[in-house]
Amino acid sequence: MKRGIVATAAGTLLIAGAATAQGIALFGDARLGLGYNIDNDGGVVVDAGGDAPDDVRAISRVRFGVNLTGATDGGITFGASIRADNAEGGEGGTDGMNEGEVFVSGAWGTLTYGDTDAADEQWVGEVPGNYSLTGLTDINETRFVSNGGSYGQDNGSIFAENPLARPTMRYDFDFENFGVSLSTNRDLTDIGVGAGYAADFAGGSWSVGVGYYKFDSFVSIGDPTLALVDDADTGEPVIVEGAPVETVVPDGEQWSVGLQGDYETFAFGVTYVHLSSDTEADGKVEAGDLLAGGSYSLDAFSIGGFYARVMSAEGTEDIGVFDGEDAYGLTAQYDLGGGATINGGIANSYSISTDDDESATIADFGIAMEF
Repeated sequence: MKRGIVATAAGTLLIAGAATAQGIALFGDARLGLGYNIDNDGGVVVDAGGDAPDDVRAISRVRFGVNLTGATDGGITFGASIRADNAEGGEGGTDGMNEGEVFVSGAWGTLTYGDTDAADEQWVGEVPGNYSLTGLTDINETRFVSNGGSYGQDNGSIFAENPLARPTMRYDFDFENFGVSLSTNRDLTDIGVGAGYAADFAGGSWSVGVGYYKFDSFVSIGDPTLALVDDADTGEPVIVEGAPVETVVPDGEQWSVGLQGDYETFAFGVTYVHLSSDTEADGKVEAGDLLAGGSYSLDAFSIGGFYARVMSAEGTEDIGVFDGEDAYGLTAQYDLGGGATINGGIANSYSISTDDDESATIADFGIAMEF
């Protein structure tokens, strides 16, 4: 039996080796551990009353994908990347490719389609400091409308989750230490512009980026509402799921700026985004978000922290509830070698309910693996 397993494994390695030689390489990751007040994807667990229920659960996941690369006789490189769990979104169907990405690149620049950063996110980016196992709602990630991500929190029914942001089409061109990008969405209705500069300074590497994104009105579809009702047959209280929360987001624009620094043992970053849009019902919508993070590493041990604050938010009830909100976290990682690390963190989330400003303490701990 063991010989059969060894033979099968050897055959797999031979196939993988041949595939790599053809410009096809597999990659993967996995994790296992425990989560507190988070689901398996790192999102906040909320009960029917809109509270964090002191939930502790097992966290585990395995994913793998493939990188494809090639080159023409004229020196143009091309390629694609997709995870197996995203294969259907990579195929595209009638709506277009919203998972994975495809690119072509030459002396004239690089053109990328699919589930990729828009021009503003490409140069402004995120801040360092998140070594948690699950991401803990990705508080350290800048909330770009162009990314389709949530503004302020990561558990649905929140402003700026744009289902029309993907697929993205982006053009990049680099020269010396400068770079510029242009992007749009599938329907070619949005416009993204980004630029950045990077250079060595005082023994480390520094970069600064600015971005602008002009978007058309869209309907943000959040997670379904939950309600606690009495069962018709037993009379016992049960949680039922209502309709998804839909919010009409009017035409608008988002400006962003980011500063990053990276040294041998520590790194830091700061980003700021300002959202502005008009709506006939509620007048002008304004929202500003500040994000800062940093990390320090010594041999195999690393520690990081991040802080986010909604500096201003006004115009509609869905946005205004986050005015003055903040979130923060402290995380750590120990490198075991061979692609395995021990990761953990604890954070205070943004408000977990649009009805009040109650936040949740969230945490995770476990082993992350890269293959």
